[in-house]
Formats: sequence, C-alpha cells, structure tokens
Amino acid sequence: MNLIIKSLNFSYRNEEVFKDLNLNFKSGVLNLISGPSGSGKTTLLNLIAGLEKPSSGLIILDDIIQSNNDKFVEPENRNIGFVFQDFALFPHLNVKQNIEFSRKGNEDLFNKLINRLNIASHLSKYPHELSGGQQQRVSIARALFSEPKILLIDEPISNQDKNNKIEIIEIISEFIKEKEIICILVSHEEINSYGEVEARSYNLS
Repeated sequence: MNLIIKSLNFSYRNEEVFKDLNLNFKSGVLNLISGPSGSGKTTLLNLIAGLEKPSSGLIILDDIIQSNNDKFVEPENRNIGFVFQDFALFPHLNVKQNIEFSRKGNEDLFNKLINRLNIASHLSKYPHELSGGQQQRVSIARALFSEPKILLIDEPISNQDKNNKIEIIEIISEFIKEKEIICILVSHEEINSYGEVEARSYNLS
C-alpha cells in the first residue's frame, strides 16, 4: 500500500507552507517526518487526514484520489488513525471507552494492545487520573484499535523516557507491519534513537 503526495501546494494566511511537495510513503515501515519548527510537519499530517485542504496537488492512497482540484474525501471517510500531540482523549470517558470509541467487538486486538502498551490496569481510570505518558499510550491504543489504513502520529514519545520511547516505537512498528498500515510519524528525535526498527526519513527543511 502506498500514499502518494504529488505537486502539493498549501498556504496559510497568505504564507506559503508547501510548494510542489512530492512524497511517497509505504506501508509497514515508520515514515519519519523531521524538520525545523514552522516547516509544516503537523500541517502535512492535517492535509493527509483531510483536516486541511491543499491549494492544489494530489493526495492518492492506493490509486484512489483523496484530494485534488475536483475531489476531496472528508476526514471521516479516509480510514485514518491520528495520535495528536495533546492526546485528544475524551475527558468524560474512561480508558476502555476512549479506546473503543471508534469501534467495538475485536476483543483479541483490544487485549493485545492494552497488554503490549501496559495500560490494562488503568481501564476504569479517566484521562485526568493518568500521567502524560499513560495518556499517550491510551491515545496510541485508540488509534491502532481502529485498524486504520493510515496512522498519523504527532510527537508520539515526547512524554516518555528513553527505554519507554524505544518500547513504544517497537510496538507501533510491530502493529503496522502486521496490519500493513502506512505510518507517518512527526518527531524532533533522530531516526537512530528509535532502536532497531525499519524506518524511512523525510526532512521538510
């Protein structure tokens, strides 16, 4: 599975963010987006998710156009899992309800995720009762539980120590390989800080 971005242009408040951007992302590997602050890393995720509309250009998933001058697939129809920088957990739902928000019924996958991410003992807790690192793990579990075609992750390990960083990236890598998910990850970390995982690096400088 491939996600192709072709001749993408986008401006924000009359300021050019992307001009003729061309990228090709493959499934089953970590596609790491890096670049200085203000280079458009999070904006790129929002464009792929359909949260922003490009000025022009193509976004194509497996030969199906998601966005061009004549067509725009709405975010809810793109089958995308998004791990936001601020976690975006629902404060009125507990951990179990947050994870199951987008779907229910796959008990095997649910149990695998909560055990691999070490959150099984927190299912009845609410977001305000969790540390930042724990909220991050719940957010990752929720995104993976939906079994998306594309997984977008904005700074997934900013609240983790070194060992936890490597563990979480290895868990994400394991799932995207198994499910053949296109995973695009924005981070300020160097690619070699993620341990022994298959990854491709893109710089937006």
